[in-house]
Amino acid sequence: MNKNEIIKEYFEKEYGKQKNYEAIMKKIKGGKSMKKKVINTAAIFVMIVTIGFVTQTIYANIAWNIEYKEYQNRNVITRNIAMEEAQKEGQLENLSMEYLVQDEIAIKVQSLMMTNDYVEIRLDMKLPKTPEKISYGYAIYDENNNIYAFSQRMSKVNKKNNVWKKLKQELGIPSNLNNVLSDLGSNSSSGIEMRSSTGFPHSKKLYIRIFDIGYDILEKSGKVRNVCLSDSEWQFEIDVPKKIYERTEIELMLSQEIEGITLNKAQLSETGLSIKVNIKDLRNFLMSGKDMDTKEFDKLRDAAFYLSDGEDNIYMATDMGTTKNENEIQAKFGIGKQDLDKKIYLNVSLNDVQAKIQLVEK
Repeated sequence: MNKNEIIKEYFEKEYGKQKNYEAIMKKIKGGKSMKKKVINTAAIFVMIVTIGFVTQTIYANIAWNIEYKEYQNRNVITRNIAMEEAQKEGQLENLSMEYLVQDEIAIKVQSLMMTNDYVEIRLDMKLPKTPEKISYGYAIYDENNNIYAFSQRMSKVNKKNNVWKKLKQELGIPSNLNNVLSDLGSNSSSGIEMRSSTGFPHSKKLYIRIFDIGYDILEKSGKVRNVCLSDSEWQFEIDVPKKIYERTEIELMLSQEIEGITLNKAQLSETGLSIKVNIKDLRNFLMSGKDMDTKEFDKLRDAAFYLSDGEDNIYMATDMGTTKNENEIQAKFGIGKQDLDKKIYLNVSLNDVQAKIQLVEK
């Protein structure tokens, strides 16, 4: 059926003469006394006004259906991975997995680390040509369609290849739902890392998709040229062991009450400590940083709020910001469960608040 036939059939079904007549009679007061000629004229006018909009909608739907059909027919290679647990808590390793190979590109998952706020996926990629910096798109989600992370190569984001929209349709996720759990992530040829301030669920399965592998070349003209090595897709389905999806975090608290400091949350995982705290004047101090020299502000901030341990090691916040709660600050530190034996201290040096307080288990 060609486009004209589709449109004709659509209008006959949705905008037939009788339908237009009935619709207009309901909307026009005193319509029963009007001549049918006037009604028909009004119906034609309504159709002319709406035809442009509806035609565009029909063509857009047709184009999207064609594009999505092409997406469904892309080259995909899939493998389920039952990974072996290593000795390190929270760490999974696969020692015998074979590469998935297509388009002369071989990929395998080497290891996976999952905690409540951090996921690290180590990949091994073999390419026929190895540029300085490889890039690729990826999607990571679980059995309940919680999207851990999604990324497209920047060179493709504004083009027709809208994988995000297609992925949501494939998984049955509402088009108006754009929630992604990770708020900080990075990827390279050696793997993907992601962090979440809201936390990752205790998933029993993890799905990893790698697609649109390529790189960019800076030409002499100054333009950046995109080189796509493959439009195929590599899919990995990982069965997460019970030890990992039943993981726990250690809740910490202040060893003593200090005026001007209220610790609302302190959760220690294998790879990090997440804190939510109210500290007198700290929020105002952080907000004032926009008017200061960056280096000067970073130096003052690092001295005002940090962690230390019993061996005098210093830990600066890897991420810090305000929350929706009044005067509350949230921060993440690169200190894990293995550091608890060394003792962990919260250090504050800001105006009237000067303190070094140990964080202990609740």
